[in-house]
Amino acid sequence: MKIAIRALQLRRMPLESAMQYISSLNFPENEIIVFPEKFITTKVDVNSFSRLLNSIKIKNMIILGSLSYVDRFVYNRSFLIQNREIIGWQDKINLYKAESTKYTSGNQLKLFNIGGLKIGILVCYDLDFPDYARILFRKHCDVIFNPSLIRRDFHSEWHLYVKTRALENRIPIISVNSISDDFQGDSIVVAPEEGVGGVRINAVTSKSDDIVYQFDTSDYSKAREQRLREENLNIQKVNFLENKK
Repeated sequence: MKIAIRALQLRRMPLESAMQYISSLNFPENEIIVFPEKFITTKVDVNSFSRLLNSIKIKNMIILGSLSYVDRFVYNRSFLIQNREIIGWQDKINLYKAESTKYTSGNQLKLFNIGGLKIGILVCYDLDFPDYARILFRKHCDVIFNPSLIRRDFHSEWHLYVKTRALENRIPIISVNSISDDFQGDSIVVAPEEGVGGVRINAVTSKSDDIVYQFDTSDYSKAREQRLREENLNIQKVNFLENKK
């Protein structure tokens, strides 16, 4: 299956500005549009989100970054939208430092199957923890989207996490950052490819421009399934022992 993505590197903005921007979007319908984490600085509730949803004019699949969404509690929530309708959402599970004083942690990890394409969303810091990506890998996930908000001093470490998760799980990862002053973009797309004798990763980054990237699930699906078979076989053989003195 061929996949086209467009990673939008944006400055953070209030709700009204975001609605104006979103209403102006005009991209090929086959592109999956991905926004950064918390690109809207305003808290959003069911009424304001309805207005935001109504501002969408295109039919593309959209990973709407993440929003500070009020649903009794405040969640760092990433919505998956297609044909201007909500398909579902993923809440951030691991809250970073002071986020835990402002947000409620999510307690579900979801896999979205859209027309046979299996999609996972890990919001920013959740990608740092290998178990979440591994769970998606074991469910035959085809692509992971990672809306992020990474400060400019930590881009090297962030890129290393993205590359590592893509390589160890044989899954493409699209990680999108804001270009606001504290963050300065540098978004990254990493896709595994089968080569002679093994799997390599192809990484594309951009300081400030949108990233438009295409790949085919056939480039890595066999390698992913082979890795899954090997993992299952070897884990069954292993017994854990702890030696104490």
